[in-house]
Amino acid sequence: MAIARARKKWQWFSLLGAAATVWAQTGLAAEQISLVYPPFGTFNIQVSDLASFAKTGNTSPELGFLIRLLPNDQQPNLRESLTTRMDLAPTTVSQFVNSPIGQAFLERIGQVIRADNDVNGGPALGEALKTAASSPAGITLLSVLQAFPGKSVKVNGELGLKAVGAFTRAVNQEQRAQDFIERLAQLQPRTPLPASSLNPAQKGPFQWQKQKIEFTNPNRTTGSIPADLYVPTGITAPAPLIVISHGLASDRTTFAYLAEHLASYGLAVLAVTHPGSDASRVSSFLSGTPLDYENLPKDWAQRPLDLKFGVDAVAALVQKNPALKIDTNNVGLFGHSMGGFTVLAAAGGTVDWNAVKQRCLAAARDLFIFNISVPLQCRSLGLADGPSTLADPRVKSVIAVNPVSSILIGERGMANIKVPTLIISSSKDVFAPPLEEQIWPFTWLQAQPKYLAMLVPGTHFSAVGVSEAGVLPVPNDLIGPNPQLAQPFFKGLAGAFFGVFNQKNESLRPFLSQTFVNQVTQPTFQAYWLDRINPQQLQEVLAGRIGTQPRR
Repeated sequence: MAIARARKKWQWFSLLGAAATVWAQTGLAAEQISLVYPPFGTFNIQVSDLASFAKTGNTSPELGFLIRLLPNDQQPNLRESLTTRMDLAPTTVSQFVNSPIGQAFLERIGQVIRADNDVNGGPALGEALKTAASSPAGITLLSVLQAFPGKSVKVNGELGLKAVGAFTRAVNQEQRAQDFIERLAQLQPRTPLPASSLNPAQKGPFQWQKQKIEFTNPNRTTGSIPADLYVPTGITAPAPLIVISHGLASDRTTFAYLAEHLASYGLAVLAVTHPGSDASRVSSFLSGTPLDYENLPKDWAQRPLDLKFGVDAVAALVQKNPALKIDTNNVGLFGHSMGGFTVLAAAGGTVDWNAVKQRCLAAARDLFIFNISVPLQCRSLGLADGPSTLADPRVKSVIAVNPVSSILIGERGMANIKVPTLIISSSKDVFAPPLEEQIWPFTWLQAQPKYLAMLVPGTHFSAVGVSEAGVLPVPNDLIGPNPQLAQPFFKGLAGAFFGVFNQKNESLRPFLSQTFVNQVTQPTFQAYWLDRINPQQLQEVLAGRIGTQPRR
C-alpha cells in the first residue's frame, strides 16, 4: 500500500471521477445521504458517523453494514482514505472543475450522485471540491462531504460500488504494468558505452542557423502555418530532416531546446505550429472557456498532413537553393501528446474512422472510463469524412512522447507502422495514462526495431520546454520535478535514435540502452528501457494471475 499512497495524488487528478464515486459510496452530503442499494433497500447515513469512524474506527450499524458490502481490498483502507489530504492548489482544482473535460467528468459522476430534487450532482460536487480545496483542511473525503451543498443526496449505491471496483482495477493495473516494466528493464543486458567523450546528451560539434518559414496545408482554412527551420552549418553531406510536432496548447518554440540540440549534431530540424491546437487555445483548455470544438475535430486529421506539407516546403527551398544541404527524403519525426498521435499517423499508423466511431460509442456508454484523453480523441468524430491516408513515405523513424492514440489509431493501425519506433512514457502522466496510451500500443507495434522508455517519476510535462507563448499555465503540482532536469534524457535519446536510424551512425547505437538511460536520468529521475513486451504475459500480470516478475 505504500506504493499506492505515493501515487495517490496523481491518480486522484487523473481519475477524479472515480474518486468522487468513492465519496458517493461513503456518503457525500452536508448532513445525510440516502444510499439506494437494491436489493438491500435504502440506507440513511449521517456524515457525523463517517467523521466518528475516521477518528475512532467505530461504526454505526448502518455504516458497518455498508462497509461490509465494499470489495475486500477496499475495506481496510476506507478509514484512512476519509482523512487523506490531497495537496492540490485551489487554482488547480478550480481550473479542472471549470474546464470542458472537468465538466464532462462531473456530469458523468452526477449520474451516480443526485443532489437535492434528484438533479444531476456533478455541479454540486464541483462546488464542493473548490470549497474543500480552499479550506484549511484541504481536499479530503470528509472535507468534500462537509462542503457538498444541499441537505441531502441520493446515491445509486450499486453504480457507486461498481465505479469503486473499476477505479481500483485501473489503479492496480497501472501499478502492476509499471512494476512489470521495471522488472523487464532489469533483465536488459548492460551495454558498455563508448569509452570516448561521445555523449548524445551533450551539445554536438556543429553550429546552426534558424529561419522562420511559412507554408500552407490546402485542407485548412486557417491561413499559413508558421515553422522554424534549424539548419546546421559546416556539414558536408545533406542533413536528414527531423520534424517536431507539439501537443495541444503548445507551439513550435516548445521544443526549441531539442531542435537546437539535434541541429548541433548535424540534423536539420523543422518545428511546426499546428493552427487550431496551438498555444492560443491555452485559456480555453484549462480556464473553462469553451474549446473550439468546430475546428478541433479537423485538427486531428490535418496535423499529420501539416507535417507532410512542411516537408514539401523545405524540399522546395532546397530546390531553389542547392547550397541548403537538407535531405527531405530522409525524415525523422518527434511528437508529444497530441503530437505523438500526429507523428505515429504520419509514420504509417492508420486511422479507421469507422472503428474510431465504434470505440467512441462504446466509451460513451461506459460510465467508468477514467482515461482523460478519450473524450479529446473522440472529438475527431466531428469530421464529416476523415482522410484515410496520413502517412508520408519519406519518414524513416519516429519518436512519440506521451502519445494519445489508443482510440484514433488502435491495434490494427499501430501494426501498420513499419519504421523504427520509440515510444516514451511517463509514470505519473495523468493526461495520457501510460498503460492505455503507451504500453498497450507498444505491444501492438510490428515495427522492428521498436523501443519503449518510461521516465520515473515523469509527468505529461517532463518533456516540455518553455515556450514564447507560455505553453500551458500548468500548476506546479502537475508539472512534477523540474522539466529542465529531464532534458538530458530527451536530448540524449533523440540524438542517439535519429543518429542511428537517420544518420546511420552506428557508434551511437550503444546509447539506445538501459545503461545509457540509467546514466542520463540520475539523480532526479530513473528510466526503464525495453525492446519487447509479451502481450499475453502482460495481460496475465494485469489480471493478477501472475506476479510482476517475468517468466524466463
